[in-house]
Amino acid sequence: MKNTPQKYQDLFQASLELFAAYGYKKTTVDDVAKRLSMTKGNLYFYVKNKRDLYEKTINYALIQWKNTVEQRLLQEEDLVARFRMMALASIEYIENNPLLRQVLMNDPSIFTLSSDEDRFRETNINAMNIIKDILAQGIREKIFYPVDVDHVTEYLFSVYIMFLIKRYMKSDKNSSDTMFREALELTIRGLVMNPKPWQDSGQ
Repeated sequence: MKNTPQKYQDLFQASLELFAAYGYKKTTVDDVAKRLSMTKGNLYFYVKNKRDLYEKTINYALIQWKNTVEQRLLQEEDLVARFRMMALASIEYIENNPLLRQVLMNDPSIFTLSSDEDRFRETNINAMNIIKDILAQGIREKIFYPVDVDHVTEYLFSVYIMFLIKRYMKSDKNSSDTMFREALELTIRGLVMNPKPWQDSGQ
């Protein structure tokens, strides 16, 4: 959905606002149509039904999240700093997006540690490829220890999902903040072969 037409963007943004405000059950297709000044019949040219609208809206929001993180990474050349930025920017994005954050809190099933239950597996695989690319480059350039890139990527993404669940579904923000940063620095120390002092300290 990187080049999503403007009409779809408007549709998904409007429905995200309503799903965040009222939840899935209370939001109707009529509500979304009215927000966009269109008829319900016209809205069905874009989606099959309410469930389809909801799934596509969430998927669109997740893609926007991924794209924003990718753009942030273009600002950093140092690979270790890029790895750190990837993790912190992912958290920062959701902190700065109350609509997506509320939808996640309303629907804990959006994120799961089981790939079989992942309704947004394709989008999440694309997000995981960001991790995979950084790991692979680090190994090629002998900055990171040789690891099984696929397995480590799955592991790191699972840890990230765990923190999201703890932070937003379990409402444990303070302890999860500290734990996330400690885990991030521990991960970097474990990956980097010859860390510079600033890399090892997380500064």
